[in-house]
Amino acid sequence: MIKKRLSSIAVKLFLSFWLITLLSITITRFISNQLEQESIIAPIHHGDLRQLHYASQRLSTRPATNIKVLLNKLPTPHDIDFVIKDPKSQQVFLNRTRHLRGIKDYLNKNELTHQTTVQFPFVRLTGPELIILNNHSYQLFIAHKTRPPAIGSIIMQLPVWLRYCIPLVVSLLLCWLLARTLTKPLIAIKQAATDIGNGNYQVRVAHAVKRNDEIGEMANSFNQMAEKLDANISAHQRLLADVSHELRSPMTRLQMALGLIQQASTDNPTIDKHLNRCEQEVTQLDKLITNILSLSRLENSFQQLAFTRVMLNELLHKIVTDNDYLVSEKSIHIKLNCPEQLMLNANETLLYSALNNIVGNAIKYTHSQGTIDINATTNNDNIVITIADSGVGVPEQQLPLLFHPFYRVSDARDRDSGGTGLGLAIAKQAIELHHGQIRAENNHSGGLIITLELPTKLTN
Repeated sequence: MIKKRLSSIAVKLFLSFWLITLLSITITRFISNQLEQESIIAPIHHGDLRQLHYASQRLSTRPATNIKVLLNKLPTPHDIDFVIKDPKSQQVFLNRTRHLRGIKDYLNKNELTHQTTVQFPFVRLTGPELIILNNHSYQLFIAHKTRPPAIGSIIMQLPVWLRYCIPLVVSLLLCWLLARTLTKPLIAIKQAATDIGNGNYQVRVAHAVKRNDEIGEMANSFNQMAEKLDANISAHQRLLADVSHELRSPMTRLQMALGLIQQASTDNPTIDKHLNRCEQEVTQLDKLITNILSLSRLENSFQQLAFTRVMLNELLHKIVTDNDYLVSEKSIHIKLNCPEQLMLNANETLLYSALNNIVGNAIKYTHSQGTIDINATTNNDNIVITIADSGVGVPEQQLPLLFHPFYRVSDARDRDSGGTGLGLAIAKQAIELHHGQIRAENNHSGGLIITLELPTKLTN
């Protein structure tokens, strides 16, 4: 799951944008630091000198005490700060440390012996003025704010690690929003394609079509494709249903006519033989039409099914009993293994049709004296039903095609069996309407195994 998420286009776009943004920020920052001139020597500001001289006199009249305490007690306007430096220890004392950090670093690196004015981006530093405190010489400087602190100044006063975190977080959010903006419509198109693959041909991509870029054009093309596919599938299904329905009436009349002819015919073996053959073909054709109608209804079925609690053991016993005549004809032995209290939510009529088609298919292709094993077990919240016959099986490459309408396997499973090629297709549609799964595989001991997985709890 983690590998799949990391390989998604959204994560790839996000990481690519973020990496490029971080590299751009880092390179720009490096070049700016190389070219940046943090301070310049300016003409001496005489107003600052007067204030500096006045402050030095005030400090010389105060009793000897801690230097930081003296700085905090020194009355200063809101835009002026004083800085004291010990020339011997290079220690710098500030009454406010936040916005004067750059000045402190400058004084630590530089020795100012003559009165100078140094202009910083937002502060003007003037000094030094020599003062004596506790019988020790110090240098006094005045720092005058030249303009209100801008956002850039505030950021520059932050710790280094926090200054690097700000562009990191901002670029992360912006790149993620950009990646989501590009991939959200693609995810919607992918989900719509999955829904169409699952048989919901009415699904459309809604929001992506509002875009004016290539993604919007792709969403529009996808919707057009879905509409044409929906129209073609619906027309195909209506045609099957209409043709099958129209054939029912003449088929019924044909069966009635054959019955009347058989009653009125003389004892002529040749005529009776041909009439019986006609009756068999009509019966087979009627079964085919019935199955086509059933399949058409299931393929068109997005209606709400009525689910009830079904005792699976009783349902399987009923299917075995209903097929007892066919089993006796071929001397086939059916082994049924199903717990008595196994229950599930299902549409009993539809589930009976699916299971009966599979069991009938197994009986049809099982040799005389063969066996059919029907087993039902539980697996977490699912019921697993396996129906295994002892026939000849199916070539591996043709197994996925067994559930396609009218598909037939050559050799043993041909038209001589009398099948219509729709039984497993009908079963597949019925199982999928129960949100279940069906698959086919060959039995190692010979024959075919049909496996069904049905959820025990299902709401319509």
